[in-house]
Amino acid sequence: MRSPVPVRLLLLAMICLVVAACGGSGDGSSGAAPATTTAASTTTAASGTTAAASQACADAAALKASVAELDQLDPAQAGKAGIQAALDKVQANLAALRGSATGQWGSQITELDAAVQALKTTIAGIDGNSLLSAVPTIVSDLKRIDTAWTALQQQIDQDCG
Repeated sequence: MRSPVPVRLLLLAMICLVVAACGGSGDGSSGAAPATTTAASTTTAASGTTAAASQACADAAALKASVAELDQLDPAQAGKAGIQAALDKVQANLAALRGSATGQWGSQITELDAAVQALKTTIAGIDGNSLLSAVPTIVSDLKRIDTAWTALQQQIDQDCG
């Protein structure tokens, strides 16, 4: 059985805090990552529903990869801007999935999107003076992302295999 908050997420939160306390990137820019695109738009579909399901599963795989990338991120090396870029990538892949899933997994996608946005907001507001007070919020945001991703991934695995 999974623990409520994976140790790697708590470690990530603590490393983020250390990076922020030491100055992090401190440039104040959000560093928006470029949106990712897929080649699926060039595919001609004989069956609209099969193509839509295939595209949703492909977008789900891209989202899974970006969530894994976020999960494996070394905040000490990536810094605040790197974390924000990884979160931007997750959001871009979520947007693509929302468009291709056509209502499928709607509540799970909405919850994961809200959880990612909450962490982005928390990370953006961290500076040396607010570090300690942000710890509970970061841990809460990470728990929310983990819970939302687990729920969405279960549905994706069920529907896409």
